Amino acid sequence: MALALCAAASPASARGLADEVNPFIGTLPGAADFGTGGGAGNTFPGATTPFGMVAFSPDTHPRLDGLTSYHYGDSRLKGFSLTHFSGAGCFVYGDVPLLPITARLSRSPVTSFDGIDPNLLPAFGHRRERARPGAYSVTLDPGTPRAIAAELTATARTGAARFTFARGARRALLVNTGGSINQNTAVRIAIDPRRRELSGMVESRGFCVQPTSHRVYFSARFDHPLSGHGTWAGDRLERGSRRVAVSGGGGAYVEFGGRGRRVEARVGISFVSVAGARANLAEARGRSFAALRSGARRTWDRALGRVSVGGGRGRDRAIFASSLYRALLEPSVFSDRDGRYLGMDGRVHRARGFTKYADISGWDVYRGQTQLMAMLFPRRAADVATSMLADARESGCLPRWPYANQQTNVMVGDPAAPMLASTLALGAARFDTRAALRALLRGADRPCHTANGDYTEREALAEYLKLGYVPHELDVDVIEHTFGARDRPWGSTATTLEYAIADFAISRLALARGDRGTARRLTRRAGTWRRLVNPGSRTIQPRLASGAFMPGFTPAAGDSYVEGSGAQYSWLVPHDPAGLFASMGGRAAARARLDRFFEELNGGPESEHAFMSNEPNLGVPWLYDWLGRPDRTQDVVRRTLLDLYGPGPAGMPGNDDGGTMSAWWVFGALGLYPAVPGTDVLALGSPLFPRVTVRLPRGTLRILAPRAAPGRPYVRSLRLGGGAWKRPWLRYRQLARGGELRFALGGRPSSWGSGAGLAPPSFGP
Repeated sequence: MALALCAAASPASARGLADEVNPFIGTLPGAADFGTGGGAGNTFPGATTPFGMVAFSPDTHPRLDGLTSYHYGDSRLKGFSLTHFSGAGCFVYGDVPLLPITARLSRSPVTSFDGIDPNLLPAFGHRRERARPGAYSVTLDPGTPRAIAAELTATARTGAARFTFARGARRALLVNTGGSINQNTAVRIAIDPRRRELSGMVESRGFCVQPTSHRVYFSARFDHPLSGHGTWAGDRLERGSRRVAVSGGGGAYVEFGGRGRRVEARVGISFVSVAGARANLAEARGRSFAALRSGARRTWDRALGRVSVGGGRGRDRAIFASSLYRALLEPSVFSDRDGRYLGMDGRVHRARGFTKYADISGWDVYRGQTQLMAMLFPRRAADVATSMLADARESGCLPRWPYANQQTNVMVGDPAAPMLASTLALGAARFDTRAALRALLRGADRPCHTANGDYTEREALAEYLKLGYVPHELDVDVIEHTFGARDRPWGSTATTLEYAIADFAISRLALARGDRGTARRLTRRAGTWRRLVNPGSRTIQPRLASGAFMPGFTPAAGDSYVEGSGAQYSWLVPHDPAGLFASMGGRAAARARLDRFFEELNGGPESEHAFMSNEPNLGVPWLYDWLGRPDRTQDVVRRTLLDLYGPGPAGMPGNDDGGTMSAWWVFGALGLYPAVPGTDVLALGSPLFPRVTVRLPRGTLRILAPRAAPGRPYVRSLRLGGGAWKRPWLRYRQLARGGELRFALGGRPSSWGSGAGLAPPSFGP
């Protein structure tokens, strides 16, 4: 027996980017697994809203290829859980999975090795599966008497599910509160048949093998009376039980009475309390499932409608639309409707005048996603900045990679600095920049540790301030860094370069506030990366505290680096390319070296060539604009866009990291990129589409390239407004009020933008 799915109808208006989105992109590996989070995007296809707290999405069985809960190659479903992070390189969330079933339980549905008993897990296939922005649907066990059509949608803080059971089938729902993607350490459930409610709390531990933990509270309401219910803890099933509270895993089931084959569930979540989850359900109150789904779609239409694309190939429009969609999934709303949220001090606070956000993949997003958010959604970007300042007040330190109310030691550097400075530079100014500068200097000038010692904002800061670099002998591996080496970094050379970027970003924010003394001091400090340049090899290399360079260095070595090699990190000085080229022996030597570097686009983290499926190399193709060869930027960016990405499930070459890689694709297709963190400098490439309209908060930007095509990446001329523009860069402030960029493109390199004195600015000491 097959059940038809009620798919979300497309709006009657003209086809927009939301119609082009494929949420399945990234759910299969698109490249080799280089050990940096898998070869897939680690994305999820389920229902959510832009930056939503709820991400209501399927989790599959049996494989976890990469680090995500949904794998397009799987054939069985473990449930639909309410929380997901898009593109993380580590397991997190997947809380409160719901699974509709028709079987009658005679024992606990949980096995010791994989959560729900595999015999209960329904089969599914992609012919009867559909995902669109704000909606997901699938038929479980199609063609059998057990068939169930499942449909999901969401608001910011609630999920809505509609399950249509086969005629005459038993209607039941498992709520596997012990089934989070990481280990559950506590579960509480209460069933109230009178209110048709199942509520509770789950606590899940671990993120990137760290001993962090978070709690999610939920309230699920049903439109049918409960004809039966029960709970389980471990392998013990108690029919009729209304409560369970255990340390570890557990769950509940409900059976539905009443008439009809269709059962609806509304689930509110909160990181504060069950009462908060119930209050958040007001977002869905009084609206039908169809109305909720239409509302989610309208929300996405408005968000994605900030950009429209004309012309070009269908596959490229699909990648563009899907990339913009994924770039708007994180960070996620963390405060309840009344503004309450759980702070990093373990206390409940109230966000007044802003929305609290969490799940900020700092090391990644400062390289593009932050800037895209600031340009398109400055109010949200400013709220993210305010959220980070709240984290600093509550924990003592600015965050590096926060999720829920947890500080983490994930990755390296001090990315709060380029995030805050870039947010301001790209026009999102509605946050306390005075408090931001104060917090940034606190972490940059003296060691900052959280009260419990679990988090250090800048490892080896004392050595960095004394020597101008982090000495190699302090290096630890990622496990040591995560678990207890709080003052020792993972990757001394990578950490030094990240600190230099952070110091430069602080200098820009100080300058914007009129603090020229601090700006000069931090700009000078941002130049100490030069102390890692070996004058013999003219290469950035690991250095010991004695001043000696580490012997045996090879460009392909990953020792002293983070998810990359010496060759790849040798370009990570985005604030001072001119100084970097001088250290390499001049512009000609740097050009030749960069040409060799891009003989391969995705060599992995232990290669002498580029690794364009990971963050440290995202800015490198744009360096040709500083070298008088913008045509090479245009070529490398275009090849990366078209060769490494695609429109299907295997369309991403690595994890998306909160939309970072997707934001880079969007910028690359527009033909511009925020190449200098902390500033509004936009390096120019070439647009992929003939017509793009970007609706900025203060005006409309039109990017026109009538002859744009995949094989025509080269800029022959450019006009900004009514005048010729010869420089391969501009500032965002020149576009913020709208305007027009008109490119003339061709299939062969030209000399446009290559003249003396046309390079973008470098900010040396």
